[in-house]
Amino acid sequence: MAINPVSINTALDQQSKTNAASQQLSRDFNDFLILLTTQLQNQDPLSPMDTTEFTNQLVAFAGVEQQINTNQKLDSLVSLGLGQALGSAQSYVGRQISYISSEFNHTGTPSKIKYSLGAEAVTSKLSIYDEGGKIVYSVEAGKSAGVHDFVWDGTLNSGGKAEPGTYEVKIDALDINGEPVQATSVVSGLVRGTEAQNGQIYLLVGDRAVALSNVLNTGDPGMGNNNSDGLTMALNYVGLDVTYKNEEINYSGSGIVNVNYTLENTAVQSQVIVRDSTGNIVYSANASKAKGSHTLAWNGRFNNGTQAPAGEYTVTIDAIDAADKRINTQVVSGGRVTGVETNNGEIFLVVGGDSIPLIDILSANIPPEEA
Repeated sequence: MAINPVSINTALDQQSKTNAASQQLSRDFNDFLILLTTQLQNQDPLSPMDTTEFTNQLVAFAGVEQQINTNQKLDSLVSLGLGQALGSAQSYVGRQISYISSEFNHTGTPSKIKYSLGAEAVTSKLSIYDEGGKIVYSVEAGKSAGVHDFVWDGTLNSGGKAEPGTYEVKIDALDINGEPVQATSVVSGLVRGTEAQNGQIYLLVGDRAVALSNVLNTGDPGMGNNNSDGLTMALNYVGLDVTYKNEEINYSGSGIVNVNYTLENTAVQSQVIVRDSTGNIVYSANASKAKGSHTLAWNGRFNNGTQAPAGEYTVTIDAIDAADKRINTQVVSGGRVTGVETNNGEIFLVVGGDSIPLIDILSANIPPEEA
């Protein structure tokens, strides 16, 4: 089921619908009472009306009224949340922010840019474009996987200095097979105000509007983005092989799935449990009891022997020790980090097309071919 994003427009629209429903219910209830009163006044005293039907209708009206009251309370909570978001956006004004984007505002002072490559490149070029799409500056860029820093002082290929305004940075990198290497750029700028577009909140940096959800960190004016430990940490993961907490499996409907897990201590009982998207247990089996890391192969079969259909499943490990206490366990996955993204200010790493919260990363290693 699709869920509409909460914005100023959707909140106002929902409040309007709730108010309209409340007014319509009031009119319908008044009409019902008039009809009911008329029927009671004109009923045959020797054969009175059956009260079951209008009693059911009264109950139905009460149910609808309760639902509208619930919607009104939810509308109030949404309005409160949006008010807090607007207040939060205002707190950015006058502060330096770092955000994921290729466009940045050049003020005439050196512009700091961070970029990361998802893999080793054999050729790499950084280019600056003006608002008309013309390359005004280019230079050879770093080729190693991971994060790189670049400072543009406004120098142009022609030898002059760039005028203040909006520019775009692009990284063109190719790997050993001539395939493009994914690049993520993070720029910084001073917030001069806020605005709403289509009900969404944006920060104004130069002449550009930056989505609040794209902001990675903030600091005092002039601090730049080198003081953000979270940002630097996230970009430094790009190009590395990581392991992360992950109980979710997107099963294709065929083949074997390897489940990697760890036990904090030695167990006397250990069991792997697979649940479907509704939370029902569809498979369970004994798992290793030894302390440490293990891999268990699930052949995609349910306990009743039927083949599991394609879809999302959840895997957990249930283990207890000799004192009948539960042991801390973790189901983990792994892959190579190819980029960084944000959602409502939270930093995510892109691993195999999935977005993994930075806080779920357990370990990182240099790929074997690069070690």
